[in-house]
Amino acid sequence: MVVCFCGKLALVKTSWTPLNPGRRFYACPTKDSVCGFIGWVDSPMCARSKTIIPGILRNINTLEERCNGLVRSINMLQEQCNGLLSRNHMLEARCDALKGEGFKLKMYLCASWFMFVIVIFSIWSM
Repeated sequence: MVVCFCGKLALVKTSWTPLNPGRRFYACPTKDSVCGFIGWVDSPMCARSKTIIPGILRNINTLEERCNGLVRSINMLQEQCNGLLSRNHMLEARCDALKGEGFKLKMYLCASWFMFVIVIFSIWSM
């Protein structure tokens, strides 16, 4: 256990700076403390690690940004799909209502033709 300069137990944190990517260090547990950095937990990294790790981190960040963009696009498309489904249900209901009105109009037309035929036959039979 490492004790900070202020007497508290030090925290183990990870550096993500270009010079020490992924290297763990001891730091004061108090936020914005003047103690700051206390010492390294890990030994220094080799030059190759210092070169490779930042590139890998950039690739990960780029992929996460692309993934987040795709998630936003999927959410937007889902909202559009929900809107279209709602509109479709509304149009189907309107179509059903119009079918019912069409049936009524056909019945009125048949009834009026039937009445017309009766009137014509009654006039001719006189």
